[in-house]
Amino acid sequence: MSNTSATITLQRSRTSSNQLRQFTITLDNRSIGKIKSGQTKQFMVPAGPHLIAVKLDFYKSRPLSILLQPEQELALRCGDRSPENLKEIFSLKGIEKSINSVVKPSQYLYVEQSGERPPPPPERTADAVARPQAAAARKRHSGSIFVSYRREDSREVTGRICDRLNGEFGKETVFRDVDSIPAGVDFREHIGNTIDHCNVLVAIIGNQWLEAKNAKGERRLELAGDPLRVEIETALNKGIPVIPVLVKNSRMPDADELPESLQPLAYRNAIIIPGEPYFHYGVDRLIEELGKSLSPPRAAQPTAPQKFCIHCGAELAPGNRFCIQCGQPAGDAAP
Repeated sequence: MSNTSATITLQRSRTSSNQLRQFTITLDNRSIGKIKSGQTKQFMVPAGPHLIAVKLDFYKSRPLSILLQPEQELALRCGDRSPENLKEIFSLKGIEKSINSVVKPSQYLYVEQSGERPPPPPERTADAVARPQAAAARKRHSGSIFVSYRREDSREVTGRICDRLNGEFGKETVFRDVDSIPAGVDFREHIGNTIDHCNVLVAIIGNQWLEAKNAKGERRLELAGDPLRVEIETALNKGIPVIPVLVKNSRMPDADELPESLQPLAYRNAIIIPGEPYFHYGVDRLIEELGKSLSPPRAAQPTAPQKFCIHCGAELAPGNRFCIQCGQPAGDAAP
């Protein structure tokens, strides 16, 4: 295996339907092969972010976002949500699956990481999106989210992402320079103070992020005073979690493409946010990861003080009334 490639192992489950039909496997919307019922196939692909899916006639699974590290081996499985055997066909569960294949075609095929299969995701209607957002908006989280982006690279998509984050965590929790800097304040000082108090920095990386240049033709990331570079440097130097978010079909930059001070960014796991119709599913994953950073840490459980037998000095098991070494009553055990 090349040190810049990775391996995907894809296994197709057996069900009562489509046993003689082959699924077409797509990687980044390009066909890379077909897979039969019960078959396992391996593919060597370039390391980096990808979208993998399967399709059959007009059915197409939701693409699974993956980020492959060099020499990584990733196990996936695919299949259809039809009855698994003849007995299930005539059960209520089997009838429900058959009906869902007609009324919910976008859920019929699936690709997922190997492990227990989660239940099918609900259809994303306008009401279904609004309800959890409205409920989440009532929550209050400690800490804040700093969104770093380059305007000419990802202004529109960053705006959409921030709208979702505002609804989930509250507008006062999300810092974005265009909205959050008071008039008349030195933006460098304000950004530095904000990063000092934030819990996580989200670095939005579009397809012009790496090579953006100024009016002199200089690559902006090479300039020590570039605001975006300063934002990410500050977070990395202070040990603040940095989450790269790939948008507009961008890729994760390699370490040797970045200034030395930004090279640690290349080793952070990225979240891919694809375009429509799967944009909201990418943002859902980002919200899930941010929730982990903003959730207050659980209070450490107090531990009982260690006690020893006053007769032989052996350590006493918690709750024992007698020493298991000498058999004497524990009495007032020594701390």
